[in-house]
Amino acid sequence: MQAGLYPEGKGKTLFYLHPNNFQPILGRKSWVKLQQTFETQQHWLSQSFLIWTEPSGELWMLADFGNKKTYRIESVYFADSDRIEVSELPDLNHRLQDPQTVCKLLLRDSQTGRSEPQGTLKGFIALIMKLDLGEVDLDRLKRSDLSGSELDFESVHQEIVKLHGLFDEILTASSVNDIPLSEATVKAVSGYLPRFYEKKERIENFNVAGENPKEKHTDLLQEITELYHEVKATLDPIIAYVKSTQIGNFQSEFTAFFQDATSKWKEFNEEHEAKLQEHEAKLQELEKLKIERENQLATTSIADHVIFFDEQATKHEVAARMWLLGSGIFALVSSIFLLLLWDTIKITGEATTVSAVLLQSFFPKGFLISVFYMFLNRLFKNYTAEKHLEVINRHRKNALATFEAFADAAGENRETRDQVLLASTNAIFDTNQSGYLSGKTSRTDSNLIQQIFRSVMPNKGN
Repeated sequence: MQAGLYPEGKGKTLFYLHPNNFQPILGRKSWVKLQQTFETQQHWLSQSFLIWTEPSGELWMLADFGNKKTYRIESVYFADSDRIEVSELPDLNHRLQDPQTVCKLLLRDSQTGRSEPQGTLKGFIALIMKLDLGEVDLDRLKRSDLSGSELDFESVHQEIVKLHGLFDEILTASSVNDIPLSEATVKAVSGYLPRFYEKKERIENFNVAGENPKEKHTDLLQEITELYHEVKATLDPIIAYVKSTQIGNFQSEFTAFFQDATSKWKEFNEEHEAKLQEHEAKLQELEKLKIERENQLATTSIADHVIFFDEQATKHEVAARMWLLGSGIFALVSSIFLLLLWDTIKITGEATTVSAVLLQSFFPKGFLISVFYMFLNRLFKNYTAEKHLEVINRHRKNALATFEAFADAAGENRETRDQVLLASTNAIFDTNQSGYLSGKTSRTDSNLIQQIFRSVMPNKGN
């Protein structure tokens, strides 16, 4: 063990200390003073280190787990004075992967004279953590292969498992949940773990071929039971405290998580409301632009139709004037023609009866007057028809010309705008009365355009 724990040789000498300065530090366990002493020599110790005395009594080993360095501290004699030589050795971390080495280092070695390690609490914890309990094969400790000779360890296997669980629970809570272990807990675990591994090795190496196997088997069973009850009595209160600390940590973490979640939800809610308001404002602006665009398109299209209806009205106005002028000319020509033929169609003395007189007097006149009246009536009908079309197109023009003003007045009110559009549609496509046609012409809803418009907007067409 002594030769295998550290390499031969002194390594690289770093600095020297006076014995009167170094010995009081070890005697008082003044680890802060030891750190300051190393710092003055431009070397720094972490908060996790252990120091122990080797069998010679004048040789110390210092393992700095935090900085992963190992120092050899040895008394050397010079002609003028004694000194403490500090040299650096290869790191011992790789040597401390062996559970047996760690367990022997945790306990005083009475055979070689190696003392128990001393140092910081973090140093003890770092050394204990090098024992990987997960590597222990608990099933192997049953030694089922010895069941035939009734020297197996099935009877204490549950105690071994529980013992392993006690150690594992404390070490896991410290490493995973970052729960600080007290000095008393570390001391207890440091003392019990080597004993557990020692029992483990004895079970694995138990041989029925040895001397007094039954007696050794009985003694080992008793030792395991005693160790279990001793460890349970010591570590149960510590585990209960660790669990309560875990619960407290969980509650603190949950409270912090809940507060953080509440704060983030509040921020998200406020941000969401702000974005929602911004989105609604954009939608309103978009709807406004859409209505303005629709009005602009409608106005552009309406302007073309206003021109069209104005041209139609002018065309029918000219045609009506022509028919009116034609009617006047025809009436004048008919009157002149009747006057010229009056002597020709007047009554002569040849008729001897009343009926002959009537036929001779009224038939030619009535026939001519009927012909003249028929042509004149047709002329006036054509005139009234053209005049009617002129008035209707003027009305359509005015309806479209005023649509833009009413649509602008409706603003963003789409319902009002649709009502204005409906009124304009009725004004354009409805059978309107102009006064030039017979008053018997009634309004009808059978117009195809109106029916299509009402099917598109059924709630506004009535």
